[in-house]
Amino acid sequence: MNLLVVDDFVEIRQMLKSMFGEMFDETYEAEDGNLGVELYKKHKPDWVLMDIKMDVMDGITATKLIKEFDKKAKVIIVTLYKDEETSTEAKNAGAFGLVSKDDLSKIGDMIFESIL
Repeated sequence: MNLLVVDDFVEIRQMLKSMFGEMFDETYEAEDGNLGVELYKKHKPDWVLMDIKMDVMDGITATKLIKEFDKKAKVIIVTLYKDEETSTEAKNAGAFGLVSKDDLSKIGDMIFESIL
C-alpha cells in the first residue's frame, strides 16, 4: 500500500509519516492541494491524508478533484476544524472520513477497519 500526505506544515507531514509510514510501502508528500492532486494522479496511492486549510488549493477542493479523477480514492481529511460545516463539506467532497488533529490515532483504525 502507498500513502500521500498533504499538509502545508512540514512538521505535520513528518509526524504523520512517522506515525503511519510503517503501514505503507511508499509515502509521498505535498505541501498544498494542487501538488497533492498532481502526486495522486502520478502515483495513485491507496490512501491520502489531506489537510483542509492550505495555500494554493485547499483540501476540500483537492479532495473533489482527486475523487473526480478516481472515484475509488480514499481520502481522510485531517484537520483542526472538526465542526458540522467542515464535516459536511468533507463528506460532500467524497472524503472517506474526517479526523481531528487532536486524535490522530483514529487514522490507523479507519485504515485497518477498511482492509478487513
